[in-house]
Amino acid sequence: MLADCLQQREVAQAFTAKLRDRPPRSSTLNELVFGAHGNDFVLSIEAELPETIVSALLPSQSGPVQNNEQRWLRFLRYEIRFEIFNDRQLVIGNEYLFLFSLSNQPERGGSRIYGETGRHRDWRFIVERDRQGEVNFRAEAHRTKKSRPAHVDGQMLALPKVQFESSADFPAARWFYDFLTTQCVFYRPDIDLLQTASPPGLSAELMLDAANLPWLVLELQKETDKFSAWVEHVKIALPQVTSIRAKEREEDHHAYLAVAYNGGYEVTSSGLSEGTLRILALTILPYLTRRPAVIITEEPENGIHPKAVEAVLQSLQSIYGSQVLISSHSPVVLAASKLDQVLCARLEANGAASIVRGTEHPRLKEWHGQIDLGSLLAAGVLG
Repeated sequence: MLADCLQQREVAQAFTAKLRDRPPRSSTLNELVFGAHGNDFVLSIEAELPETIVSALLPSQSGPVQNNEQRWLRFLRYEIRFEIFNDRQLVIGNEYLFLFSLSNQPERGGSRIYGETGRHRDWRFIVERDRQGEVNFRAEAHRTKKSRPAHVDGQMLALPKVQFESSADFPAARWFYDFLTTQCVFYRPDIDLLQTASPPGLSAELMLDAANLPWLVLELQKETDKFSAWVEHVKIALPQVTSIRAKEREEDHHAYLAVAYNGGYEVTSSGLSEGTLRILALTILPYLTRRPAVIITEEPENGIHPKAVEAVLQSLQSIYGSQVLISSHSPVVLAASKLDQVLCARLEANGAASIVRGTEHPRLKEWHGQIDLGSLLAAGVLG
């Protein structure tokens, strides 16, 4: 969602427009505010910086700070206040991006914007925007450099401007912008697309709808060991499969999948079932050389036989170097998960949603694994 906000000339389009064949997130702007009460809402996100960025920022910090790793600028926080004007316009009221260290972290909880109040003297602000519309940019890699004012349209976010700045001056801000816009994928395999041949010219990176899956398989076939390992893993979920190949048609250079089964018959993409295509699209992820930093997928169990779900989850749990977030209401999925991997969401009495770690769930504090988590969910113990 934040990526859509950053890439739209009018930020309201990220919420009310149909983007990439997905329905709008809301039909009116008032739906964006909890309970439709008030005319503003806040989004905040924090991220840990890669070591290369932490090292790039270190020379700009004082000697005592450089000698204390707990005070190194290692994290950033991005805060946005959206305001609804006349029920028809969504504008940016405030926008802040700042760096902070492990020893000087903001307090968590609530909808507080730290750019307005409660600033710590060791926080380093990169982007500061108030209700007057003026935005101040401060080069993060230079401790003494003065801020530079700029005007940004009230319906646009200011952060995208850093992509035109020097990476030597804005290493963290540029990394963060690229992270949100290119390294976070809401993975939603489109069965209709998967059942048709994939045209040439598609991205070599993982696509949101998995439309380039045959091309990813073609590339993986060049790495014999990894490809064989993937096929063997697919066979755990689909034991009747004997081989998987991706092929390129000579006449139009479209790519498609061909799966061979016991008995010697072969089925191409157009004849493969939804469950088979979803298993292929989900299990291939850990075997890809290039993967997004964050992969989000909903209800991976859909269309898949319960006996095959565990093999899919094993793949999703094996994507090392990336963060994988799964949403599901399935006891089968929960039964195959560990407690420290679980986040439980529930609605409070006032309609607000709250999220608690599985290890901190009040009804699971004394749980010792005698009954699996899926059974507890099915019995209503987890709420």
